[in-house]
Amino acid sequence: MISRSFFRSLIGFGCVVFALVVFPACNARTDRQASNEEKLQKLLQERDRINQEISALQQSMAPAQQKVTPVSVMKLSPEVFKSYIEVQGHVDAQQNVNVNPETSGVVTAIYVHVGQWVKKGQILAQLDDKVIRQQLAQLETQLDFTRNLYERQKNLWAQKIGTEVQLLQAKNNYENVQKQIAVVQSQLSLYRLVSPIDGKVDEVDLKIGQAVSPGMNTIRVVNLYDLRVKGQIAESYITQVHQGDPVEVIFPDAQDTLHTRLSYVSNVIDPNSRSFNIEIKLPAHSIFRPNMVAVIRVVSYVNPQAIVVPVNVVQHTETGDYVYVAEGNYAKEVKIMKGKIYNDRVEVLQGLKPGDQLIVNGYQDLADHSPIEIVQ
Repeated sequence: MISRSFFRSLIGFGCVVFALVVFPACNARTDRQASNEEKLQKLLQERDRINQEISALQQSMAPAQQKVTPVSVMKLSPEVFKSYIEVQGHVDAQQNVNVNPETSGVVTAIYVHVGQWVKKGQILAQLDDKVIRQQLAQLETQLDFTRNLYERQKNLWAQKIGTEVQLLQAKNNYENVQKQIAVVQSQLSLYRLVSPIDGKVDEVDLKIGQAVSPGMNTIRVVNLYDLRVKGQIAESYITQVHQGDPVEVIFPDAQDTLHTRLSYVSNVIDPNSRSFNIEIKLPAHSIFRPNMVAVIRVVSYVNPQAIVVPVNVVQHTETGDYVYVAEGNYAKEVKIMKGKIYNDRVEVLQGLKPGDQLIVNGYQDLADHSPIEIVQ
């Protein structure tokens, strides 16, 4: 049998052989890894150096390659900003009267002409009243007769002659004729066209010999000293409009603007138009005419110290609104908070300050920190 000492010798020899074979291989692998790591470090350092050179070249070449945008600017300063409620209106005459006949008849006389000023109660035209006057003449004759009878009967009664019934009958006849005359005289007034107001004759639609009847338009009289502008505003503004509020009234055809205050604001909403009425009393002026078109601008908001910019320069993104201001030779993007907008102008609540140079032309081609050239 093989002894244990032989096996121990065999195992020892195997370990020596394994060490002679494996250890040199491990040392070779470790040397190659160290060499690769050293080479990698050198390459990384070389890459960083090349990147730095590229960046330096790009920065030195940027001013020559990047386009300089010509822009114009507006220096911002506080100003009064007003927002208006604007509606269409018209001039209305409070006293605009068509003098219509109260009875049928034929025109016998016209006493006024277009453009003439007349007084209240002045006769404007006359209708044929011959029949009525004949009746009146007959009644006046009858009145004289009944009056004489009554006076005689009264004298006789004072002398105890005659009866009381005779006296009362004479008195009654006399009074009846007086009442008939009063009725005929009132009918006689129906044949006269009388002005109910002080004003100017604006229209005479009558001719002598023309037959007229009640309801026909004949003569128009207008008081031009009592004119008002009337309009309607949507009910959504009912809490913003009050009597006495400042208002601008623009007359496009007359090329005139009136600055005044609201004279009247209705308390009732029209159920059909869902709006309420407003009125502005006009001063006496030769250019104002009934039914003239007017634009009513009611002041609904005032900021006496506002920063205001044109609405078209405001850019919009998902994150908010911004504008460009000039800082030196570069454009700067500035985030803003908008307020009221009116007439293509927007109030800026945050982001801008007095003295900022707002870019108003050329902003379409800009980005933040773009080079610019300010031109007039």
